[in-house]
Parts: sequence; structure tokens; C-alpha cells
Amino acid sequence: MDYEKKLHGILEKSGGIITTSMLKEEGIPSIYLTRMTKKGYLERVDRGIYRTSEGDYDEYFFLATRYPRIVFSYLSALYLHGYTDEIPSHFEITVYSGYNTSNIKKNVKVHYIKKEFFDLGKTKARTMFSNWVPTYNIERTICDLISKREKIDVEIFAKAIQNYANSREKDLHCLFEYAEKMKLTDKVRDIMEVQL
Repeated sequence: MDYEKKLHGILEKSGGIITTSMLKEEGIPSIYLTRMTKKGYLERVDRGIYRTSEGDYDEYFFLATRYPRIVFSYLSALYLHGYTDEIPSHFEITVYSGYNTSNIKKNVKVHYIKKEFFDLGKTKARTMFSNWVPTYNIERTICDLISKREKIDVEIFAKAIQNYANSREKDLHCLFEYAEKMKLTDKVRDIMEVQL
């Protein structure tokens, strides 16, 4: 079997990015990544993540691949959902309490949450390079922003709430369901009543 040819096919479909887990799914021995790196065709971006010289440098995808138990949240989630045009200066992720984040990069702000709320509103969004990454849906993101309102930039907060209120895709039933579970019902109601 021509593994290199198969590997090239994966790279074409993935925007020039490949991971060891992608190879494993296709039954390609990981030694081919080493060989293609030595030939100068691939460069190692991070542990288990490689790209061609023309490949996308998708930091959201790299971070999600390197740490599969993270979920993009707060400003990162707003950005992924198109609710802010401001490119965040750092990544914001949520992990469950007790998750070891000591080796996560310095440009990442980590939020901890009880395990029971970790999967609430978890979904996937496409990055600007069309890769899927885990994030919270917009209703969960709005609840998170309201819960930490005093720590969020006033302008970003106001714009996010306004964009949500004006969105045709908003799901108020879902928003209030999450708010109830997160014990934020009164805060969410107070803010949304002004907007709607």
C-alpha cells in the first residue's frame, strides 16, 4: 500500500494539517510523519500535529487537538460563533475542576467549572480555516458571560448581548433552561428583558 500517497490525500482534504490520530484512523504507520518531516515536506507544529509549508496555521485546531478535553468558551466562543469581530488576544477555554492545565500555553485563559456543567451546551464550531473545534453554543456562552459580567469588557459584553437579542437563530427557551441549571435565571431575565 502506498502510505505516502494516502497521506497526501489526507493533507489535501485537511488544508495541509495532519495529526497522528488522523493517521491512526486511516491505518497509516506514524513513521511516515517522521519520514516526510525529514524530507522537508512536513513541519512539526506540536506533539502529534504536523503541517505542510502551505498548510493552515490554525491555532484553535492545534490547541483542541493537543488538549482534547478543553472547550472554547467566553470570548473565544463569541469569536467562533461570529458574535464579535474582535480577534481575541488570547484563547479562553473551559475545563472541569481538577483537570490538570499546568502544561497549557501561556496565552490561554482557563476557566474551571463543576463537572456536572462541563457538557452543558457543548457543541462544535468551524474555525476560519474550516476545522471543527469544541466550543459552547451561543446560549451557554451568553450564560457564561452574564455569570462573569464584572470581568468582561463592557463594550464586548453589550455587543454580544445585543447581537444575540437581534439574532434569528437565538433560542430563548434553551437560554433560560441553561440559566436555570446554572442558577442565573434572574440575572439572565433582567438583561434579556432590556434587549427584547
